[in-house]
Amino acid sequence: MEATTHREGLLADSLAFRLTVLGAVVQKEFALHLKESGLTPKHLGVLNVVDRGLARTQDDVATLMQVTPGMVVRLVDHLEQRDLLQRRRDPVNRRRHILTVTEGGARVLADGAAFAATVDARLAATAGPALVGRLDEALTALMRPLTGDG
Repeated sequence: MEATTHREGLLADSLAFRLTVLGAVVQKEFALHLKESGLTPKHLGVLNVVDRGLARTQDDVATLMQVTPGMVVRLVDHLEQRDLLQRRRDPVNRRRHILTVTEGGARVLADGAAFAATVDARLAATAGPALVGRLDEALTALMRPLTGDG
């Protein structure tokens, strides 16, 4: 059977697949950076969505991050034990907990942002500032439905 040179429909050419691969590489870098602290990229994700006001409760976090509520409980338990996140009963609905980032959590987020800046700088060095600017614009547009900014 003769190999085809027509590339339409190849997985490797899919935007979604390439974003998945690049995301996995960057997630691994974050995991290595966070390893000594005992945190994971998911911990950082929880802190980030709560800090940005995108999620107030554990259920909100689970929905936004598309993970199980049980996973969020484990992540929040760990963050609370480390005094990075505070969980308090919602006075309106006592079955829910309102989440807030502590000062320690804010420091972890600042460290994560500083590390992200180094990764961003490496990506900019590889792709060039003009392309990175366009990528930032595209990612912002693609993230709008997930963050409620659009």
